[in-house]
Amino acid sequence: MCATPRGVTITRRMGEDSQGHRCLVGRRYSARRLARTLVAIALVIGCREGGDGGDGEGIDQGGGASGGGTGGRHSNAGGSDATSGGTTAGNGATEAGTSTLGGNGTGAGGNDPATGGTTGGAGAGDAGTATGRDEMGGGGPTTGGSADAAGNGGVVVTPAPPSCTPAASGRSGDVRAPVLRATLPGSWDENWFASPALVDVDGDGALDIVAPRHSVLYVYRGDGTLLWRTAWASSASNSPEHGTVRMWPSAAAGDFDGDGDVEIAVSAHPDDAGYNVAVYDHEGELLPGWPQAFGSTEVRSLAAADVDGDETIEILITKQADGPATNVFELDGTTATGWPQVGECNAPAGDCIDYGGFNQNIGAGDLDGDGILDVVSTYDAIGFGVWKGNGTNFPTNPAFADAWVTGVEAYHDLALSLQGWGTGDRSEFTYSPPVIADIDGDGDHEIVLAGDHEHSQSTDNQGITTWVLNHDLTRPAGWETPKDSDPPLLYSDVGANIVMTMPAPAVADLDGEPGLEILVPGYDGLFHAYRTDGTVLFTYRFGQAAPYVGASEALIVDLNGDGAPEILFATYSSGEPRQPDTPAHLVMLDARGHELHKVALFGRGSMAAPSVGDLDGDGELELVVSLKDSLGGSEGGVQIWNLPGASPNCVLWGTGRGGPLRQGYVPAS
Repeated sequence: MCATPRGVTITRRMGEDSQGHRCLVGRRYSARRLARTLVAIALVIGCREGGDGGDGEGIDQGGGASGGGTGGRHSNAGGSDATSGGTTAGNGATEAGTSTLGGNGTGAGGNDPATGGTTGGAGAGDAGTATGRDEMGGGGPTTGGSADAAGNGGVVVTPAPPSCTPAASGRSGDVRAPVLRATLPGSWDENWFASPALVDVDGDGALDIVAPRHSVLYVYRGDGTLLWRTAWASSASNSPEHGTVRMWPSAAAGDFDGDGDVEIAVSAHPDDAGYNVAVYDHEGELLPGWPQAFGSTEVRSLAAADVDGDETIEILITKQADGPATNVFELDGTTATGWPQVGECNAPAGDCIDYGGFNQNIGAGDLDGDGILDVVSTYDAIGFGVWKGNGTNFPTNPAFADAWVTGVEAYHDLALSLQGWGTGDRSEFTYSPPVIADIDGDGDHEIVLAGDHEHSQSTDNQGITTWVLNHDLTRPAGWETPKDSDPPLLYSDVGANIVMTMPAPAVADLDGEPGLEILVPGYDGLFHAYRTDGTVLFTYRFGQAAPYVGASEALIVDLNGDGAPEILFATYSSGEPRQPDTPAHLVMLDARGHELHKVALFGRGSMAAPSVGDLDGDGELELVVSLKDSLGGSEGGVQIWNLPGASPNCVLWGTGRGGPLRQGYVPAS
């Protein structure tokens, strides 16, 4: 984004490319403060062939996989992949699977792919030695120790302390690698960022699997047999084989109306009738009043929550592009009172920022302690919105020049954010799913975001910036300045319907101390783990630029019953469908970032977070992965993996957005 001096209005509008697809050709903000001079600045972002709303990747409208065009929203690639403090991985494939813990020196450690070990580099200060541990040549964090001769760990790894109740059966031994149980039947449909929802759809007391894949919503029993399937905006009883548009985000699933049966909400790119939101009953039939249309752009942001306290769950969405970008639907398909928000507004002081999100940009949680969930929506803009369930804007602390959260510019320098203008680093929240959790253990919930690091005078992406904010936008101790990553490996379309890593935070207690830690995958190819106070717990390298390797949102689950959680995520790679340029994996880390296992996934892996649950009622967790690619023939892209020795005693962040309602919310314990 360009510099925004006081009194300047930056405009953004929707245009069409040669195929009639909507795309972004400008950006609009309200006039700021005293000058109030209305100056239009064209900020050409670039239409593209095959576009779906201007973010740089294509959409396959009902056929096989199709690549996006060039251009996109911000086509700024390049940058450094150096780790911050500690060690840097070796070259080639060994780059994926190295992490750095704590250190602030400059040591270097190169991986040995033959042994999985590493040689520790000499560095100043706390820069330690790299460690390796897996058959794939992966590494572990640097810890300030010295590499051993065997090359199978490098340093003595101290187990992480328990942070939840151990399994009743006790520790099952070392964490074991996942084992593929079954690939479920399906068609060619590919997945985007839809994490499977594990809920009891048919009411038999066992978990079932809800998996949107491109234009088809699949629902499987826990044993892998198909319960029902339906194409987008059709009922299962009369559905065609496929729809015509994709579903980007995870389905939200749960008992929305309190009748004991599960309902399922999904969202999509607008179809030929303009519909982009739908809700189904447990048999796959559309509920009365659905599908619905909100705006004319794709809805990639979906959650379900009771935000008005009536004991019925509402459907929350944020669409792309012009505001008002955020809406709340009642379960009958009508728009809730006070919505949509925010569009053009006149706050008591200042004015509003509103422009739609391009990933899973909506969440809900109780921010003010009244027992009713509030709505948080992040924008492709230098701000975000927070509202009560009736659409009332949350106020800021009186020290801010802007009276409402929706008006505050996300300058990294608090002084600039307080005054509402200036020159300096700031963040947009284009791809940022919000998390609502008590990070610092003070009894109040904070908002966790991973924004796009930019500058007021340049839209060049500098990486991600991790934020923790109080609901009045004051900043907790340790988070007075948000935390910047390294520059991106890639910030553009990868091609063939593969997109760059999305910065989706996951939070949980990783160290047994008060408060919660934050895990977020960055554009720089690193998982960044922050302690409660904002200090670095570890970084773990998963990614590389060419061939591209990205990572899903992380799960945080105890995998061996000892009460200390592990971290599990998927990687994905560039390449054509079923023809990856480099292998993709399921990766397991301990709570301090040491790599435990790395197991190959089919094809290009998974951009979406996997999910865990006890599908067969045997007291042991299973893992469900919705791959980017289907296997072909009668085999689809949803797989069940055994997690040997993993009990359901401690599932802290067990699916995309933390739970099947996709709220990104951790209630008070």
